[in-house]
Amino acid sequence: MKKSKILHLITHAAFGGSQDNTFCTCERHDRRRYEVHLACNPEGEWEERARGAADAFHPLPSLVTPIRPWSDLRALFQILRLLRREKFDLVHTHTAKAGFLGRLAAWACRVPVVIHTYHAFPFHDFLPAWKRSLFLAMERLVQPLTDRFITLSKRQRIDAGRFGMARPADTKAIYTGIDFSKLDTAGDPQIIRQTLGVPDGWQVVVTAARLDPAKAPQLLIEAFGQLLRSHPKTMLLIAGEGELRPQVEACIERLKLHDHVRLLGFRSDVPDLLRAADVFAFSSLSEAMGRAMVEAMLLGRTVVVPAIHGIPEIVRHGQTGFLYAVGDAGQLARQLCVALASPSERARMGANARSLTRRLFDVNHMVDQIERTYEQALLLKNPAAISVLPQVPGQQVAEPVPLERAA
Repeated sequence: MKKSKILHLITHAAFGGSQDNTFCTCERHDRRRYEVHLACNPEGEWEERARGAADAFHPLPSLVTPIRPWSDLRALFQILRLLRREKFDLVHTHTAKAGFLGRLAAWACRVPVVIHTYHAFPFHDFLPAWKRSLFLAMERLVQPLTDRFITLSKRQRIDAGRFGMARPADTKAIYTGIDFSKLDTAGDPQIIRQTLGVPDGWQVVVTAARLDPAKAPQLLIEAFGQLLRSHPKTMLLIAGEGELRPQVEACIERLKLHDHVRLLGFRSDVPDLLRAADVFAFSSLSEAMGRAMVEAMLLGRTVVVPAIHGIPEIVRHGQTGFLYAVGDAGQLARQLCVALASPSERARMGANARSLTRRLFDVNHMVDQIERTYEQALLLKNPAAISVLPQVPGQQVAEPVPLERAA
């Protein structure tokens, strides 16, 4: 059977859940069936990982996240040249900018199969209306140019169809895959706390996310300031870098939280930080699932996260974690207080979270499901060239649980 030549296209090699998902997939593809290529802007904390994840790496220096018309036009021509030269059988795009430009280029070059993964939608309710409408219009424009869509949750699959961004019949929900072995070799939590200067007897809240508007890090800082009124011996550890770092530092200064908040920057040891946490928190305004949140649950940590998109499918309020209304700093603070107040409840919910996520988020299962999506799409284009794989049991998916009122 002839190998299929495939390209994964993502915007950049920065630290993040979308990149981890994409690079894991590239690293674990079956090389007996696929010749794997990866293209992105190499600038970012994971440049070295990006260059080593595939059989061939193609740098796209003009591919950037913000809308920059001249850079975007140059990036489009770079992608066009790459596709015409390499003649891929399948292009799999990831993230908003690479997804839009990549699908336009793939259509122009008549690539046989085009797949797009919605790691997160490029808009949310807190964006200005004009920008939200623009991003939605762009996604609808390239929807007909896409053969298959992948979402990270059932809820996201439903929403993508409702917004007209994907065809439900051609969309598959595949939970993000995690390499359990990396989590299970994380370091000793007490040593990690000592290394980070956490005083003895203090509790620790951890988050790991880019410092950008969609992650709303200032919201977590505001909520943490409220939390300290009832839990003064608590430390907040923030792993991640991004454009909002100056604003986050200003927020810490304004609230006088220097002794309670540590900005750790980019970290390659996030599992160690999660193991050192009492509670994991997200303040995101838009989050398909949240890879760091899933890793925290896999390690048996209690999470306090917004009730958006696919998160309520696995975070069942009061059972496997706590949910709060997205964008509400007061609710976030109250749920953090509840979580920190009862070690026994944290242990119970952490055990439930670990049991559930260990069944759903195995990286090998994710890659297997992605490859089956490829084979189905390739088979339709060229039935003689692809062998049909044997059927395996489908992925088990937890049903969503409605958000209860915050305490």
